[in-house]
Parts: sequence; structure tokens; C-alpha cells
Amino acid sequence: MKLLVFNSNRLGCLLEEGVVIDLNLSYAGYLRKKGVTRYHAHANSTLPCNLLSFIEEGSPAIKAAEEAINYAKKNPTGPDGEKILFKLDDVRVKAPLPSLASRIAMAGANFYDHSAGALSMIQSRKVTVEDIKKEVEEGKYKPWGFWKHARNVIGPDEPIIYPEKTQRLDYEVEVAAVLGKVAKDVKENEAMDYVFGYTILNDLSLRDQEEDRGFFLPKNFDTSAPMGPYLVTSDEIGDSHILRMGLKVNGVIRQYGSMKDMIRPFPFWISWLTKDLTLYPGDIISGGTCAGTALDTSPRDSQGRTKPDRFLKSGDIIEAWVERIGTLKNPVVSK
Repeated sequence: MKLLVFNSNRLGCLLEEGVVIDLNLSYAGYLRKKGVTRYHAHANSTLPCNLLSFIEEGSPAIKAAEEAINYAKKNPTGPDGEKILFKLDDVRVKAPLPSLASRIAMAGANFYDHSAGALSMIQSRKVTVEDIKKEVEEGKYKPWGFWKHARNVIGPDEPIIYPEKTQRLDYEVEVAAVLGKVAKDVKENEAMDYVFGYTILNDLSLRDQEEDRGFFLPKNFDTSAPMGPYLVTSDEIGDSHILRMGLKVNGVIRQYGSMKDMIRPFPFWISWLTKDLTLYPGDIISGGTCAGTALDTSPRDSQGRTKPDRFLKSGDIIEAWVERIGTLKNPVVSK
């Protein structure tokens, strides 16, 4: 199921025909047709129009959404004549961020090819994928990460505001897993049962703020987390660790890779994070990026600075793409 948040934060589902269904109103129509009284109240309870409430409702909401979809395929309006079908081009798609309280955990340097390329540029020496694999096997390559703030999330087609403090704005296409259940002390072999679905997250970074080792500002600034366009349920994605992914800047491919190159997959991060930390429905874990960022493809000059050519500039158009999810497009604009 390909879910989206649209217009006045309504919860919808995208059909292959490019049609968006208002799930809540469609389900209310289904209930009225079945003879249920107070159909709006029942629909709001079982299939709420709020994304976080829908995720928290779990299996009953998914089942109700399936009934709503079947109803909408045969009925063009809701229970009281409301419009429930929209053309995708006619709606404003927003970020599928469950809540401003959602925590966004970002896995750091979690792809073999990106890590090898980035270390090669940073250390001015050739680091290979085999080198990284050896460090992982020997226990020397430690897991690390950082948090993105939910208030920095923007949706499809919303502008990325070029920060005043940088001249090295970078991009990273990532697959983000959205949790559907309370998670604490989760075992790796059970971890994927906690994932509700997946979306795209573009992890924008300031690469010339090296004095900030804690990523306090380099990873968190206004518009630093484009997300969307859809939240695709786990059953439709299948194995998220084989998805292809890529990113274009002004139509030119910069990144193209596969989730197969993740150093540590989602079960590790879910288990690792939930030791002594409870995660909740709507919290997000982003799995890292593949090679092709400006950081791992830009050589350094004699003073150790990355050359600016491949970094983002005002006027650029970024398209982050992930198989089975879609394309997240955002322009870069001046402050």
C-alpha cells in the first residue's frame, strides 16, 4: 500500500492509475453502505485520517484501508457525497512525517562504497571496500549515527533553502524505515516485525563544518531533511535490503546503488538503538547512503578543502529515487 499525506494533511493511498483515494472518507462510505450508523465516527476510530494514528492502529487500520480502496474503485463519492478520488497532479503531496514528535535516527557511514570513497577523500589515500569489510570483520568499524529533527523535514517539491553558513551543501539518498510498534530491547531476528513501512529521506549535510564533530548543525538546519513522497507499507516493499536507489542533480546521475551494500542492515540498528531506549510508532531509522555524494567524489586541494564543483548550488533540482517507493524531487533556492 502506497500511502501519502495530502492537502489538509489527509491520509490517502495512491493507485497505479495515478489516482489518490481519501481513505477515511472512502471507508466511511463503505460503512454507510453496510448499514453502519454513525459511520463517520466509526471511520475516524478504525481508519483515522491522521498518519500517526493510522500507524498506531495497526492491522485493523490496514484491513479497513483495503476495504476503503475496494469501495472507492466502485463508488466515486463518500457517504454524504464528499469527493474521495483525486488526480495525483491535482493534490499537494506532503512529507509522510508521522508527527513532529517523531525521532529520526540516522545511520552513519553505513554503506561500503560510500564509506570507502569518503575515507579516501578525507584521508587522501586509497581506501577500498575490502578495507572497510576487513575493519567490520575485525570489530574495528564501530556503529555510529546522529539524529535529525522532525521540524527540519520538508515534503516533495518544497524548496531546500541554501544555508548561509556553508559553501559545501551535500546530498544523500536514503531509505528510511518507519516503526509501527513500541520497540524496546528488540532482538535482531524479530526486528523487522516492528517496521510499518518505508519512505525516502534526503540527508542534506554541510560538509565544511568540520569543527562540529557532533553533527549539531551540519546535519540540522531548516529544510535539511526532505522526505517522501510516499510511505510504502512493508508488505508491498518486501525485502528492503535489496532495493535499488539513486539521485540526480539537474538530471545528471550522481548516485546509483543498492541497499545490498549496507554495512549493517535495519535489524541491527533497531536492536542496537532499542537497548536502553524505547522507540515508538512513527519513529524513523534511516539506513545510510550509497557512493556518489559530493563528499566521496570531490578531491581535496593542497589545503585539505574539498573542491566545490560537485556540491549543491542555488537553482539545482534534486531527484532522489528508490525502487518501489518513488522519486522525491526538491529545488535548491537562495536564502
